[in-house]
Amino acid sequence: MPRGLKYVLSSFLVGALSLGVAWAGAVLVPTPKVGAGDATKSAPAQRMQVEDQEGDGEAFVASAAALEPGQILAGASKISLYPRPEDYRGQFPDARWEQDYAKCATLAPNATGVREGATHVADFRVRWAENPNCLYMGGYGIGPMFPITSWDEEYGLWTRSVAMSDGDDTVVLTLIDAVYWEAHYNSLCDGCGFLDLADQLGAELGVPASSFIFASTHSHTAPDFIGGWGAVPDWYMQQATDSLKESVRQAVRTMQPAVLEAGESFARPFNGERRDFYRSAEDNAMSWFRVVDADDQPEPETCTTPTPTPEPANNGAGKGHGYGNAGKDPAPAPTPVCEPAAPGKAIATVGAYPAHPVTEDHSKGQGDADFPAVFAKSVEDSFGGVGMFLQTGLGNVSPRGDKVNMGTGLASLVPPIGAGRQISDTNVLVGRHDWDQPVTNVPLGGLGAAGFFDRTFNETPAVVNEGKGGEVNKRCYSASPISVDTSVSAAKIGPLWITGGPGELFAGITNTIEEKNPGGVTLALGLVNDGLGYIIQSYETDHAGRQGAGFAGKAGPVGVAEYEDAYSIDHCFGDATLEKTLRLLDSLKP
Repeated sequence: MPRGLKYVLSSFLVGALSLGVAWAGAVLVPTPKVGAGDATKSAPAQRMQVEDQEGDGEAFVASAAALEPGQILAGASKISLYPRPEDYRGQFPDARWEQDYAKCATLAPNATGVREGATHVADFRVRWAENPNCLYMGGYGIGPMFPITSWDEEYGLWTRSVAMSDGDDTVVLTLIDAVYWEAHYNSLCDGCGFLDLADQLGAELGVPASSFIFASTHSHTAPDFIGGWGAVPDWYMQQATDSLKESVRQAVRTMQPAVLEAGESFARPFNGERRDFYRSAEDNAMSWFRVVDADDQPEPETCTTPTPTPEPANNGAGKGHGYGNAGKDPAPAPTPVCEPAAPGKAIATVGAYPAHPVTEDHSKGQGDADFPAVFAKSVEDSFGGVGMFLQTGLGNVSPRGDKVNMGTGLASLVPPIGAGRQISDTNVLVGRHDWDQPVTNVPLGGLGAAGFFDRTFNETPAVVNEGKGGEVNKRCYSASPISVDTSVSAAKIGPLWITGGPGELFAGITNTIEEKNPGGVTLALGLVNDGLGYIIQSYETDHAGRQGAGFAGKAGPVGVAEYEDAYSIDHCFGDATLEKTLRLLDSLKP
């Protein structure tokens, strides 16, 4: 793209789309169609091929054979995302991290509030005139406005993985501290999208690609991995990709017999409403699960009473005459000797709650994973192992309070080890359903044509016809000459269900999924395997808002849409996501 055109487009976008809030969508550049159409990707159950650290290939088989009834194989790991340009100079000779704010903030306003314009040569991988040596935050404003020049040293930013297997089928849940990570990329990297990584790791580890559920935290002060706010250098994109893959490998490699427990906690006090007008009910529960080392289970306090020492005989002396023991007080009872309760050790603790991670201040320039990182560290300190926090029905829920109070408060809702609901049915079922989703949002399609968000489109047309039943007026119909190859995921381990949709799910979707599992525990996750903006059901979206009016922001009582509508790619996307998830759940049967 000519440099002058970039400046024109940058000025237009900043003027028209400067929201002062998190961008919530991603759009794409047309490329050849990727992947299958409307089909569930599955394969026969396969034993995962994993070598132990000695390389004899027996670790997984031995662990599976050691499982007792009610146990599951589990492993976890986390890899730091702290920038390491020096480790990648063999592949990228000029790798460096620019930490001078003035050299990175090309579209930030100056002291008088006026944007001075881009001053750097654009990185060919993105469409912004920005500094290719800078890391940019994803989620505030638009374009390369808020560079990352320092790092949260206390809580850090990570990739985290939890692997669980019954010996035949395996599910691996992986999370990256990022505002978004896409299913497929166009320019930022080659083959590093979530669905691409699932294919690669599935082939490497000998399991179906559907075994992998990838997600991002949506932390707005974390790096931008999609190009909407300036993106990251090529070497850092490679580092993050390597970290995702290695966290999966380590979690699988360290699997061992474990006990699985889960639960839910009422967490409505942590919900701060984001919008003045909203059509969807809130999702007010925090769901969690934990895998505990089977060889390090919690043990109650145990006490033993020593045998009393026999008193000496009184040698026949008469009572009360000072001889022997006659007339003395009885000897005190022996004091019990108690061993303190042993809490046991978790392999991993995973929580999920619907709240935007937007408590951190972008102006500090600090790369920060927000309250999800505080939650993770809190449960790690309390229970051991690896902590993880994921997003559910993000639609209108924001955190209440700062990141520390929010993270530690949610972590305090997770009870001690052994106090949750133990999952005795540890049969693992996992699947993924892929389809081509029409894109009918014209403004987002325009941004995609300009390449301002790095994600591929399909060139083939697509049609969606979804709904609760057969009545025409109860279904949602959509068609478009361009589409997105996307997916939903689901896993069942007895009454514990994990589902995932490819963007920021409105709570009407997650509530319905949770209601399908009465008496169970459900983590109905968003931002799984993709990052396609807000996903809204047709009954609660606004057509005018989706075609540009939503950029105005505030809603009125009669429905000039909020900005979520502006960042929704199609009015049937929510219907398709919900119905396909429900059908996928129905298909997961022993």
